[in-house]
Amino acid sequence: MSRFWQRRLVGVAAVTSGAALFGGVGLAQPAGAVEFGGIAFYANRDFSGKEVRVDASDYECHTLPQAMYSVENFSGTNYMDVYYKADCAVGVPDSPYTDAFLRLGDLMQSGTEVPSGFRSYRVLARTP
Repeated sequence: MSRFWQRRLVGVAAVTSGAALFGGVGLAQPAGAVEFGGIAFYANRDFSGKEVRVDASDYECHTLPQAMYSVENFSGTNYMDVYYKADCAVGVPDSPYTDAFLRLGDLMQSGTEVPSGFRSYRVLARTP
């Protein structure tokens, strides 16, 4: 085999190996990761614990069943407002921040250190 073809085969092998390596990197996700098109809240700050899935087509205010400390919005189309109080009321309990809430983009995730956690949410019909 000529040197030209030996180099070509080595190059093809390297490219194929690299593609397989980097292709496999995208497969590793945290155990609680929501797939593309979904929205979920988690009881723990590290996107683990009890999970509450959200219907991205329901635009009403929803109070969460318990305080949640992280959220993933991978809907790809909907922004959402996340509140620290029940009934989509703005503000942070027991603090001077009376107008606080979180607007989460359509491909974002967030956690909170606020002791009350996230208490309610509203999915927006489309990106603002």
